[in-house]
Parts: sequence; C-alpha cells; structure tokens
Amino acid sequence: MKLATVRHAISAFSLAIILTVAGCGGGAVTQSNYDKIQTGMSLSEVEAILGKGKEQASSGGSFGGITMNAKGMVWQDGNKIITVMFMNDEVQSKAQMGF
Repeated sequence: MKLATVRHAISAFSLAIILTVAGCGGGAVTQSNYDKIQTGMSLSEVEAILGKGKEQASSGGSFGGITMNAKGMVWQDGNKIITVMFMNDEVQSKAQMGF
C-alpha cells in the first residue's frame, strides 16, 4: 500500500472519530448532572451544567403589575431526556426520563 493511501485512510478514520464524538452533544445528559440542577438556578447556571438546551415552550404575561415568564427547556441524548421548567429565569421544576 502506498504511503499516501495510508495517510488518507488514517486521516479519514480520524475525521470520522472526531465527527462522531462532536455529534454526540448529549454527553452532559446524565443522572449526575440531573442531580446538580436545583430549584432557583438560572437558565445560564443550568446550561453551564448541561450545555445549550432546546426551548420547547414559553409564555409570558402581566397581571396586576406582575410580569411572569415561563419557559420549558429540554436536553436529550438518545432516549435520555432532561426537562426543566423555568419561571422568570429560575428553575421551578425538573423531570427526567430514560435513565
């Protein structure tokens, strides 16, 4: 086998490994990280643990001069899912599935 062919094969294999690892993206969706999420944490604190999540739902409004904003965020890795509900940018509840 020519040296150039071997180099191309090694490069292709290395690229495939890098893309596979980079594509996983959900490595932070673990029981340990789920346990770290506490009521009152901000979205940025949760994202420091789990990475960038996907917004699934949001609503907001005012009543009697009080403004409320609710947001549901989801982090998923295969069948493992963490859902966190925020009210005015603070964790109100969390749920997990597939662990």
